[in-house]
Amino acid sequence: MLARKVGLGRAKEMIFTGRRISGEEGFEMGLVTRLVEREALRSTTMELAGEICKASPVAVREAKAAIDRGFGMPLADALELEDLAWRRDVASEDRREGVAAFNEKRDPKWQGR
Repeated sequence: MLARKVGLGRAKEMIFTGRRISGEEGFEMGLVTRLVEREALRSTTMELAGEICKASPVAVREAKAAIDRGFGMPLADALELEDLAWRRDVASEDRREGVAAFNEKRDPKWQGR
């Protein structure tokens, strides 16, 4: 996985040497998505988790599976996998709840189904 993310040469160097990298270097390589001060780490992490938790658990689960399983697949296969994930999400109770909540101008009450 590391080689796919940072390239073969960097991955070998990191694994063979055990060299530690800074947050800035990890950010430049694409290993981390955000850089924050140590004091803000917990609040930033909780804020991101809170944003994710606002979404339907079904939608998050299906998106995560499609991304994880589709990465590295041929494009046509990955698109088919993504379409299947979308179809499962669209047929879920959570989707119906999301539409109802939007129409009723209220927060959704997700059930994860």
